[in-house]
Amino acid sequence: MTRNRRRTTTLKDVAEAAGVSSATVSSILNGSRSNTRVSPETRERVASIAKDLGYRPNAIARALVQRSTNIVGFYFGYGHLEPHDPFHAEVLTGLQNGCGETQRDLIIHYSFYRRGLDEVYRELVGGKIDGLIALAAPSDPLIRRLIDARLPVVAMTDAIQGMPSVIADDAHGSRLIANHLHEKGHQAIFYRTCPGESDSAGRRYAAFEARAEELGMKVYPATTTDWKGSLGEAELDLMRRRRELGITAAVCWGDPSANALLSHCIKEGVSIPGELAIAGFNGIEPPVEPARRLTTVRASWSRVAQRAVELLVEVIEGRAVELRTVLPTEFQPGDTT
Repeated sequence: MTRNRRRTTTLKDVAEAAGVSSATVSSILNGSRSNTRVSPETRERVASIAKDLGYRPNAIARALVQRSTNIVGFYFGYGHLEPHDPFHAEVLTGLQNGCGETQRDLIIHYSFYRRGLDEVYRELVGGKIDGLIALAAPSDPLIRRLIDARLPVVAMTDAIQGMPSVIADDAHGSRLIANHLHEKGHQAIFYRTCPGESDSAGRRYAAFEARAEELGMKVYPATTTDWKGSLGEAELDLMRRRRELGITAAVCWGDPSANALLSHCIKEGVSIPGELAIAGFNGIEPPVEPARRLTTVRASWSRVAQRAVELLVEVIEGRAVELRTVLPTEFQPGDTT
């Protein structure tokens, strides 16, 4: 037994029912460009007939005509987003809020580690999206190519030269940490830097080091072995020699690194903050109540992401924007310093 399938109403069906051309209907319903002048009465009649017939505009065709998809992309150049990671969760929340405010949809692109650069580039500039939010290292080869493309791109968290960027005031936050530790009487600081390229982490260290020098404090930098803050041999050596070097405080480029150091100290019987004060950066609320309240700097990454979307829409619409948008950070003292 053959089943009758209901045929989808086409633009031509509406034109025939209204007694006008298909071009006129397309101009009224899909927003296509036409030199035909259409009276308000005709517009109202065509819209009413289209509704009665159940006509639904073809989204792909409309996007081609309007040269817009109302979709923005997000490119994360550091691997895969982990929704349970507090930082990633804040970024996704901000992107969602920004898209909601600007009435855009969102496509998330990862670092495409199994695909070639040319293929990724073609996908991003191929017309699927109107613009892109990028969270990636400045040296990311894809980013360099996108700067030369016509696709509107806005960077977030890590500033990229030649591209509008929305960042947190990492430098101000780091200076506040240095001031706090100096007021507490600390003179020698162990600074834990991140294990890879990061514009934001680099700005934090540079600002802290400069302010520490102004305050007469000595800084001993060492790099964590991974992004979670595991201690490497050079760091363990500094921890063993901290009394000899006069180190009484540690500053970490991010809260995960600070929490990892705190766990290490608890395991080794190092009193916090009696023997070693610890400060982090980011200030993201943990999913459960922590045993210790970390001294840190609060950067609202959800707001950074939301502002990046808003700025991208301004670029897409042809409005002039600043190359650097800096959102404030806030020092949050805890019981670890």
